[in-house]
Amino acid sequence: MRLAVDARPFEERPTGVGRYLEGLLSAWLDQTPSDSFILLSPRKVHVPARLAGRVEAAASPALPGTVWLQTAAARAARRAGADAFFGSLGILPLLSSLPGVATVHDLTPLLFPEWHSPKNRLGFNPFIGATVRRARRIVAVSDATRRDLVAAFPDAAPKTVVVHNGVEPEAPAVLDPAPHGGRPYVLYVGTLEPRKNVARLVAAMESIWDRRPDFPDLVLAGGDGWGMEGFRERVARSRHAARVARVGYLGPGERARWLASARVFAYPSLYEGFGLPPLEAMAQGTPVVGSSASALPEVMGDAGLLPDPASVPDIAAALERAHDDADFRRRAAAEGPRRAQSFTWAAAATRTRTLFEEALS
Repeated sequence: MRLAVDARPFEERPTGVGRYLEGLLSAWLDQTPSDSFILLSPRKVHVPARLAGRVEAAASPALPGTVWLQTAAARAARRAGADAFFGSLGILPLLSSLPGVATVHDLTPLLFPEWHSPKNRLGFNPFIGATVRRARRIVAVSDATRRDLVAAFPDAAPKTVVVHNGVEPEAPAVLDPAPHGGRPYVLYVGTLEPRKNVARLVAAMESIWDRRPDFPDLVLAGGDGWGMEGFRERVARSRHAARVARVGYLGPGERARWLASARVFAYPSLYEGFGLPPLEAMAQGTPVVGSSASALPEVMGDAGLLPDPASVPDIAAALERAHDDADFRRRAAAEGPRRAQSFTWAAAATRTRTLFEEALS
């Protein structure tokens, strides 16, 4: 089969959906090299190294993303001879005659619009209902996301299938010099945005440092997202400002290096459609503090700690246990990698390809 892909997630510095596409398409082509993918985007497509020479990128007019998807994308897909359209960001071109399959990662623009910019809301909320009606099949990346989708759009139920993301443990980059100057640290990796709950994470760490000055520092890795105005200033004014480090975006080898060396990985998110960073930390054997919200218990199981993300004391207690409890740390080092191994891109690719076969039948 020949599939047109909404390739806007393939940015120079890809985040969650870009890494989802990379893992999925790579595994798919490993299994079925006779299939082909045409990457479509109104901006430059940064093809990941392991997909270079294995996928095609077709020209598209430089338009705002939503306008492009609902006008030019369908024409570009037809010109490229595609059999179907893959809506990697959850939305399909509604006027296209091609069969469509969409992956819904989460419903936060609809359920929590205050967490998103007007641009994000306008690109998702007016089109998700029509996408549900038009899609032949829908991929939900977790049971939690499927429940949310079906609750909002009951007609999604018969066509929506859960296909978990995969994880591939990456070899850490050379550990010399050691991350954070060799000092112990609690690590967060991800875009800084309201739903990631980083402000409460900082507050939890501050409450620990007040009592335990020798507790590890906090390292925040990732770029600034929408809705975090004043966060930098709030950290700068903190009584423990010197204990919070920002290291920016981490590429694959660097991300693995920081994950493997962290004393604790912290991800007390308020909502996750899946939660790839905690799974990547678990794959490295690093103790993880997640949260009890949405898909994180489904992904982490009992290999990590799941505090109430709305409670700073709960987050602080979990961080201290992850640091102090030797039995938990031994269990996390053993169970984290084992659980991560149960989430594979090969399985995701096999199941997703089956859904496209069904959509084309």
